[in-house]
Amino acid sequence: MGLSVMERFGIIEVGTRVILGKFPKLKQTAKKIRAKRSRGKSVAEEIDPKLKKIFYDKVIEHIEPDDIVLIHSSMDGLKTIGITAEEFIEFMKKQVAEKGVTFVLPCFPTTNLTAPTEKSRPYDPKKTICWTGILPNKFLCEPDVIRTAFPYNSLAAMGPKAEEMMAHDLEATSVYDKTSAWRYCYENHAKLLFVGVKASSSNTMGSHMVPDLMGDEWPVKDWYQDVVYKIRIDGEVSEKLVRVQKDIWAQYCMEERTSGMLKEAGVLEEQYIGGCNLGIVEDAKEMMDVLISLSKKGKLVYMIPKRYLKK
Repeated sequence: MGLSVMERFGIIEVGTRVILGKFPKLKQTAKKIRAKRSRGKSVAEEIDPKLKKIFYDKVIEHIEPDDIVLIHSSMDGLKTIGITAEEFIEFMKKQVAEKGVTFVLPCFPTTNLTAPTEKSRPYDPKKTICWTGILPNKFLCEPDVIRTAFPYNSLAAMGPKAEEMMAHDLEATSVYDKTSAWRYCYENHAKLLFVGVKASSSNTMGSHMVPDLMGDEWPVKDWYQDVVYKIRIDGEVSEKLVRVQKDIWAQYCMEERTSGMLKEAGVLEEQYIGGCNLGIVEDAKEMMDVLISLSKKGKLVYMIPKRYLKK
């Protein structure tokens, strides 16, 4: 699959986003169009039953015993080849049982959708629904799934490494801190799968982890802000100070170009099976090391105006 124009030229994506930011109604329309394109092609009137098997076979080709597999998903994409959320979860459970695979899904809580206030509901890892889709919400209902207590960009996992992954997550001060579940995936060379959705609209790690890994070497000033979230664990409510990326930077993120850079580096592959996209990154650490190396050369995953850069 060759690179698209957006994957080649980040200025198109950022320029469009900045302009659309001034026209809210037009921005909403553009978001719907992009989301539809990201999920894949429309559902055929009759789904070829062979496509489902081809898809699963392709996924299995990339899963080895004891792997950690971080999955970004869209049921709108998966249903184009006849895969339901319940069926995909059964597929994951089989890989856990037979190969000792640990599956991880982003389960970002709805409590993060707006800035927290005094009246905001606490994040409860056992009860708070997530906004990252049907599959993650159904995944959370599985009895063997463990979810991070960290209240921002939460992960949930199933498999032999899930408990160890989450053991010190609440000690983290930022999403990708050293004790976070995200950092565990990075340090343990997790694989990334994009099922039914393109990496350009869902690669959270690729788009947001570089600043935490680079620390003081990240060339942008005032990247973070401190936000206090409420957490409810076993009925007890506490507060957690979390360092998060400032909202201003989102408009400058080059998600499409990031995918392009990763494809150019040979660490991201994407293909359509029927109307369903399947993207694969074999090693999350290798992916992030590529992005860090590019950042040190001035090729950031964000197109930041010079006035915000460190001197």
